[in-house]
Amino acid sequence: MDKILLMSLGSRGDMEPFLALGEELQQAGHQIAFCMPAQFQLLAQQVSPNFYPMTPDFLALMDDPEVKKFTGQIGSGWSRLKTILKLLKSTKPLQQQLIRDQKAACDAFESALIIYHIKCVYPVIAALRKAQRVELLSPVPCLLHAVDHEPAIGFGTPRGRRWNRWTYSLANSALIKQAILGYGNPVLKDWGWPILKQAELKTFLLEKLPVEYAVSGRLFPQPIDWPAHVKVIDYRERNKSKNWTPPTSLTSFLEAHPNPLYIGFGSMVNGQPKQVGADILSVSQTLDLPVIINRGWGGIEIKGEVPDHVYIIDDVPFDWLFAKVRAVVHHGGSGTTHSALRFDVPQLIIPHIADQFLWMRLIVKNNMGPAGFPIKNWSREKFEKGVRALLKLD
Repeated sequence: MDKILLMSLGSRGDMEPFLALGEELQQAGHQIAFCMPAQFQLLAQQVSPNFYPMTPDFLALMDDPEVKKFTGQIGSGWSRLKTILKLLKSTKPLQQQLIRDQKAACDAFESALIIYHIKCVYPVIAALRKAQRVELLSPVPCLLHAVDHEPAIGFGTPRGRRWNRWTYSLANSALIKQAILGYGNPVLKDWGWPILKQAELKTFLLEKLPVEYAVSGRLFPQPIDWPAHVKVIDYRERNKSKNWTPPTSLTSFLEAHPNPLYIGFGSMVNGQPKQVGADILSVSQTLDLPVIINRGWGGIEIKGEVPDHVYIIDDVPFDWLFAKVRAVVHHGGSGTTHSALRFDVPQLIIPHIADQFLWMRLIVKNNMGPAGFPIKNWSREKFEKGVRALLKLD
């Protein structure tokens, strides 16, 4: 039996694959612990009592108005670029505290193996400076390892093979220079440890680090030219509904309105949430569609009374709900995409940032739903057109 530390950083969608893997490892007889932002302690302890918190300030950062401008695609591309550059500098103390929190978890649990999310820096340090055994688990492809048909996450739509592959060099260089060297080396100096070098990091990340991309092979098959230590393994999803009881009002709604349309943007926000909410209600009325609307973190604002054919919810396990819906409209998070895929539910993705555009392209490519549009281009007309295509109403 091994002691295995599962370490993830990000939003709820970044936690779920690690929680699912934790359940698998426990069933196989391993002792596990989680290191995650403090806000996820109760969630993680549904799986294991062993929890080591990272500072809650990282997740709280999502409520910063400047961050919301970036995640909601608010303003021009140039203004969003300036925002992200400003954040990279201003959040340096926070990033370094996260590294210290991660080290504290590793020291306390004394694990034989760390399985980590790419946003976590300390596992790389531990591997290279402490000979710690580590593995990377990613719920998103197109990060470290290049493919011909897609650029690295964050580099827009695909172009030619040469450009697509070149973007991975740019992305990996940025990861190494900013996140690992920029944030990590000052902390190493404080500890009196040898600093990391760019060449050793590149060799480790691309040639030595075992990586599992937890994504569906139906959407992203294993590339034949990837090395043996890099694998596409399928998405992991735990049974979240076992700790959840649906409210009577929801079950009554589903009895009265079977096979509704689900609409939700998760933790994403946008520049016009009130308009988005109003347009959703308007289109559902025009098309005579029952809908379940998940307001999430504020990307959809609906206040006051709603029609009988509309149900508002703030949280619901997709493994319970998606077996009961006609189709799904969402932001394109990896978890939501795979949950809809699990039940073969058609999906319309309205991407906000980063990998969400990739998931939209893969859904369209595999005939699992129509093309959406960026949230910054929202209009009632575009939304209705997308829903009609999704439900094949024309």
